Amino acid sequence: MKVLLSILFLLCATPAIAADAARALMHNGDYKAARIAALDADTVEGLTLAAEVMAAEIMLMTVDDAKDHAKTAIDLTEDVLERDPGNVEATFLRALHTGFRTRSSSPFGIVMHGLIGKTRDAIADFEALAPGDPRADALYGAWHLGIVRAAGDGRFGASLEDGMAHYDAAVDALPQDIVVMSNYAFSLIVMDDPELLPRATALLEQIEATQPDGATETETRARMLRLLSVIDDPDALREQARGLLNT
Repeated sequence: MKVLLSILFLLCATPAIAADAARALMHNGDYKAARIAALDADTVEGLTLAAEVMAAEIMLMTVDDAKDHAKTAIDLTEDVLERDPGNVEATFLRALHTGFRTRSSSPFGIVMHGLIGKTRDAIADFEALAPGDPRADALYGAWHLGIVRAAGDGRFGASLEDGMAHYDAAVDALPQDIVVMSNYAFSLIVMDDPELLPRATALLEQIEATQPDGATETETRARMLRLLSVIDDPDALREQARGLLNT
């Protein structure tokens, strides 16, 4: 009932108020209500925020079909970029969701739609629009490590060394960003390589020492601390990591 009343209030609000209130809903973890309100605002800010909410939903695995959710979010970012061609956040979110779409697709679909190249191109577009933004390093890190995990080191131009270098640069620049650190740590853990565990452990300990800001960081941090609690038990670590994050 509380969420329903929030939505009814937002539907009657001005677009600017609706977008602000939608962000507050997201901060509190009311993702569905936040997404509905942001979409209803039908502004550049609102549609961008809706795509941001959808990224949190996919990462935390609260949606039934991550691929379709990502494709819908990509469409939203394209709508924003038609209205505001230089929008940095929409360009970032387009790259992020292209990566989600790729990871949620079958090997056949990835090849048929050229998604590996499309993901890298989307990251490059963001990097060109926002040079020096460390989120580009996080995106490149995810691109490299995702391919290495799925296809092997050196395939499709991806490498473990480059992926870690990009992610390390992102963490150095964003030492309080729980989501970036968590995606990096989780990517290393699911490689199931003992040699990567020291770096993953250091990241988890850094996450433990960082105070979360909002529901997404709070939930992500809690999941990472569950991994840290079993970091020395390979079987328990594999079990805890199963289905923990979409990354």
